[in-house]
Amino acid sequence: MPKLQAPKLSLTDYATPASSVSAFCRAVMKNLIPPQFYGTGQNRILHQDKILKHVDQFVQMRRFENLSLQDVCQGIKVTCIPWLEPPSNTRQALSPLRHKLSRSDFEKRTELLHEFVYYLFDSILIPLIRANFYVTESQSGRNRLFYFRHDVWYQLTERPILELKAGVFEELEPATAQRVVEKRLEKSGMGYGSLRLLPKSTGIRPLLNLKRKPVLAGHAKSGKFWSVNSVVAPIHSMLQYEKTRAPSKLGSCVQSVGEIYSQLKNFKRHLQNQGSMPPLYFVKLDIQSCFDTIPQQSLVHLIERLITEAAYHYTKHVEMTPSDEFNILWPSHERPSKARRRFVGRAAPAARPQHLAEAVTNGETSQRRNTVFVDTLMQREFNAEDLLDLLDDHVRNNLIKFGRNYFRQCNGIPQGSVLSSMLCNLFYADMEQQVLGFLQSDNALLVRLVDDFLLVTTESSLAMRFLQVMIPGQPAYGVSVNPAKSLVNFAAAVEGIQVPRLVDTRLFPYCGCLIDTRSLEIYKDHERILEGGQSVATSLSNSLTVELTRVPGRTLHRKLLGSFKLLMHPMYLDRQHNTIGVILSNLYANFVISGMKMYRYLKSSGQMHPAPGVVIRIIRDMIHLATRMVQARREANVPAAAGRGVHHCEVEFLAAAAFRFVLGRKQARYVRVLGWLDVILRESQPNSQHQAWQLGQVVRTGNATYGGWKF
Repeated sequence: MPKLQAPKLSLTDYATPASSVSAFCRAVMKNLIPPQFYGTGQNRILHQDKILKHVDQFVQMRRFENLSLQDVCQGIKVTCIPWLEPPSNTRQALSPLRHKLSRSDFEKRTELLHEFVYYLFDSILIPLIRANFYVTESQSGRNRLFYFRHDVWYQLTERPILELKAGVFEELEPATAQRVVEKRLEKSGMGYGSLRLLPKSTGIRPLLNLKRKPVLAGHAKSGKFWSVNSVVAPIHSMLQYEKTRAPSKLGSCVQSVGEIYSQLKNFKRHLQNQGSMPPLYFVKLDIQSCFDTIPQQSLVHLIERLITEAAYHYTKHVEMTPSDEFNILWPSHERPSKARRRFVGRAAPAARPQHLAEAVTNGETSQRRNTVFVDTLMQREFNAEDLLDLLDDHVRNNLIKFGRNYFRQCNGIPQGSVLSSMLCNLFYADMEQQVLGFLQSDNALLVRLVDDFLLVTTESSLAMRFLQVMIPGQPAYGVSVNPAKSLVNFAAAVEGIQVPRLVDTRLFPYCGCLIDTRSLEIYKDHERILEGGQSVATSLSNSLTVELTRVPGRTLHRKLLGSFKLLMHPMYLDRQHNTIGVILSNLYANFVISGMKMYRYLKSSGQMHPAPGVVIRIIRDMIHLATRMVQARREANVPAAAGRGVHHCEVEFLAAAAFRFVLGRKQARYVRVLGWLDVILRESQPNSQHQAWQLGQVVRTGNATYGGWKF
């Protein structure tokens, strides 16, 4: 093969197009499977085309999509395939009664057909793809699968693998690796992880899988071994207990974007109590490869100092939640969905074990609604020293298997471990205490989501000092800042390095949000869809998982309402923190994005397109869900200064305008839906001129923002 020549925009540009992979697979199967297998006469061609069409569909599918035997075999006539006939029927092949089958004969022929089709996909198509291509998703491509020829993939990954060996992993000799693995398995039952490489736009990201049970060839006791994450789960529960007992151990760490909102809300209230909002200085820092650079020995010693108990009582319980919270909106015309089941570990001091009922009452378990908690018989006591020894082994001797070779991680912490985020949070919290103590001020807010730092302060001197301390790095903590990916909203340079500055906007991006640098109001950052240079249509399509079921309308209803609910986080709807204009803008943007997702999903559904009545029902239920979620933010103690709330008619108007904007550009298939939306727009017009002007302004601004998006 010739060497890779011209540089390309992204590693995924080197992937073979799925259409070419599909054409290759269909050509191989055409030459491999005799036409007689598909039947006789005209049906032979129809059956072959149907099978090959599903081969193409299989290759084009996204990561979590599936293809059923029923779908592939739908429309194939078993009476037209001679090899399905019993030997006794061969002489009667020309008989006019040959199509009149008994039920048992028909079911047996169908069973044989299913076995043959399953063999085609499982034993021919999948091995064919595996033998010629490395198949993977990408960091920017979401659920889309990319097919790399093995020789191309080898050239793309040769250098990154050498860099991993030189910096993070060291390769073990086969005999040494076998002894280490067996000794480790015998001692704690903890196995090893597996490594795979995920293409990014500019490089390769290593992904560790520590959830899989190891299978040691030829080992008599393989059944007793557990995945790495299962073995270290008690350590996670122990650290979770210590974090709950003393939250200050996590420093400025937040566990989710929702906690960022609560911190910003409290900081804004504090500033408003002092008078008018002063100018604010924002700093966002990007830490390079945080998990791979944390010093192992320093981390283990820190955790040893944080542990307060001599022994811990470890238990497990089960949390049962409905798999589809929107089921109640539909008649029960099919088997109810199974409940979701999640096993949760919990630790408490061995001297004061805690029962499940007490933990639920004290709020130390999940706070989800509609949840049933079920206790289990799993109870065990762990000595703290034993858990610390296990942690030391996990961090310093993390074993992974890549191909046929074993490697030990010599720098950093295991990125795929259930402990990785917790360990990183505790370690960086110690750095904050030792190095960033000057930020303990009423005029500064420091938040950190794992390794993403955000500083908001009223003092430019604090912001500059933060940059001067962090930009050069903190070698003792393995911290190296990438100035090119950092961001400030003021002119700043450190050691001759110019830090990128926010220009032409007041909206500061951080972890999927846009924070107003004057008012601290929060918007959803929908324009992240455009990152990576992909079109909106491609980005939205790559994020979908299309299910071809018997009830496509119900499936679309569940997926769209679930997706919309995730967009409706309380921080975008809180009128104590955001003005009514910001809330309405967030609502309109969420409806527009949901409309675009619905269009892409319907386009991908092909012939399984739901009726217009189902689409109307989905939009109507989305309006009711949005109204319920907006009105849920109406706390009894909201002060009058917080302004008015959002009314149902405003939600209706914004939803109708958003879906009219989206579907109006694709009118051919949605005539009935567009007519219904026009009626809703007329009926939901507000009586107040000010409200009408405000809604119109929100719609015009939103349409100007999203008008150029090609979906």
